[in-house]
Amino acid sequence: MQNNSIFYDKVLNDFDGYSWFLRIEVKSPFYSGEVIIENAELFYCLNQEKKIDKEQYKKILREKLENHLPIDIGSKTICSFIKVPEIESVNTNAKKGIDEFIKTYFDGKVLKDGVTDDERTVIIQKLFEWEVASKIDDETGYLILNR
Repeated sequence: MQNNSIFYDKVLNDFDGYSWFLRIEVKSPFYSGEVIIENAELFYCLNQEKKIDKEQYKKILREKLENHLPIDIGSKTICSFIKVPEIESVNTNAKKGIDEFIKTYFDGKVLKDGVTDDERTVIIQKLFEWEVASKIDDETGYLILNR
């Protein structure tokens, strides 16, 4: 694993159209629980809801991520959260360690074909726990990782 600070700097400073995925606990009138969401999308939602700027956002998110605290999303803006399902096969593969996990699901840095959307969601969650950033490549549309 890398140093938390370096990892969080990387994922929280990316506001491009296809930004790094975050795994976070949320509380909202619509859903509470573990989700993944692109950093830029979460910033947009919180900016719309709470009128915070990028520096405030990064400070708030870093605290929530470092302390494993849920973030309260208001009711005015609906974010594009992806709920993290339970996929036993992915959880089993994760127990083999990060290197085997990546070999199982990736050709180099690109997600292999044939992975379901639910599996992809859990893969993103596991990578985030290992502090491996992942996002959708803006040219190919494939999930890629940065390790």
